[in-house]
Amino acid sequence: MLRSSVPAATPELGQIVRDMLAEDAEYDRHENRSMHREHLVRSVLLQMRKPVQGTILAFSRNVSGHGIGLITQEPIPDRSEAVLVIEGIKRPDVAVISQCRWCLAYGSNWHFSGWQFQLVKRQTS
Repeated sequence: MLRSSVPAATPELGQIVRDMLAEDAEYDRHENRSMHREHLVRSVLLQMRKPVQGTILAFSRNVSGHGIGLITQEPIPDRSEAVLVIEGIKRPDVAVISQCRWCLAYGSNWHFSGWQFQLVKRQTS
């Protein structure tokens, strides 16, 4: 959370940023986490497998060794399965078979979903 002593361009902007961070913290409290998550912003391609097929573009919000939080424009049905292709910056992309555990509205046009990692998908040469 933004400390009140952090300078901002104007006091009004400082309050706006604090309010946005407080709203974001509400989603952190919703996640029933058993593990601490770290903030991580990466592009992610969801290659949907069940119950529907197709691809969805997403951005990660946070990650742990057990799962990842994703932001999408489409709602994701609970228990959906997909291969998440997480873009690497200096390393190759990583593909992980995962299951959607929950999905919430994230503002008026976006959705925030929690994914549980199941298995690293190995690339065949």
